[in-house]
Order: sequence, then structure tokens, then C-alpha cells
Amino acid sequence: MLIPTYIAIIRRRWLLVIAPAVIAAVISLGLALLEPPRYRSSASLLITRSEDRRFDTEDALAYDLPAIVQGAPFSAEVSSVLARAGVSVPPDQVRASLGASNRRRVVQIWAETGDPTLSTALTGAAVAVVQQRGLALWGDPAATPERPLVNVAVLEPPGPATRTNGWTATVVTAMLRGVAGLAAGVFLAFGASYREMAHALPSQEKGG
Repeated sequence: MLIPTYIAIIRRRWLLVIAPAVIAAVISLGLALLEPPRYRSSASLLITRSEDRRFDTEDALAYDLPAIVQGAPFSAEVSSVLARAGVSVPPDQVRASLGASNRRRVVQIWAETGDPTLSTALTGAAVAVVQQRGLALWGDPAATPERPLVNVAVLEPPGPATRTNGWTATVVTAMLRGVAGLAAGVFLAFGASYREMAHALPSQEKGG
């Protein structure tokens, strides 16, 4: 088919093209209105070895840290740190709230909850655990709070939590889903036209 043919199909079946986009956007907005607010606080850490300066070793430490942060032992330690500060959060809730990712030796740790104050407290406690425990988190029994055997430089300290599902994020998500629905509508229109032509060909052959 040529481009004019595609345009003609879209014009003729415009309702089929637009309907999935509108439905997807409306459903996305509706779900967003029902979703409770979520807040995220994050911090960025630079992980380097205090005694071993090999870059590949340091990269490996940063690569492992996100998995450590999301593990049950780490969540239990964060829960203990918060408890000493008078904040009671069970380890399973800590584990569900914490997340982490890395880019080379820079690790970003975040906490996302429905309470902005709690998100900031969780992120701060997670950073404190990494700084205090050091290589003990990687299973090194020689690491102590006085001699953690790893340098943890806080590039970005835990800041005030920001809402992750506010109106801006909601509108952007709805638009993206609307575009996806529009693409689906175009394929549906082309498919319907193809089936229509396929059914018309036998009729034309019989008539000829």
C-alpha cells in the first residue's frame, strides 16, 4: 500500500483509531485518581575501597549494593536503626519501601511510601547502615563500624520526599498510554481493511 492509501484507511476508520487511545487515557486517569499518594526520598553514594584501589573491585561493590539493600538482613538493620530513633517500622515494610540502583561506583538509594517524612527517614537510615557496616554487608567479618573497609561518600544526602504520582506524572503516563492506544487503533484499522479486501477478492473473482 502507498501512503495515500494508509491515510485514506485512517480517515475512513478514524473512530476505530481513536477509540483505544481515549479508552487507555481515561482508564489511566481513573486509576491515578484512585491511587493513594506516594512519596520518594533518595540519596546518592560514591562507593570506593579504603584499602584496595582497584577500580574493578570498587565497581563490583557498587554493583552488588542494590541487591544488598533490597535483602532481608539489610531491611532488619534499617528497622533497628529507626527503632533506636523512636520510629517503629517492621522489616518487611522497610524491604517493600527501599530500592536502589547503581551506575558504576555511584549508587542511588531511595525509599517510597505514602508518608513523605517516613520516606526521608528510611533513606537516611539506609545510608547510615551502609556507612556503619561497610564491607560487613558484603560478608567481610573483618569490617567494623570503626574500620568499615569501604569509603561511602554521600554525593546527595537524603532530601525532602517528593510525590511520584502527582498530576504531572499522571498526565504524562496517560499521554503515553494514549499514544500506545493510538498505535493499537491504527493497527486495528489496517487489519480491518486488510480483512475487508481479503473477503472482497474472492467475490470479485467469482464475478469475473
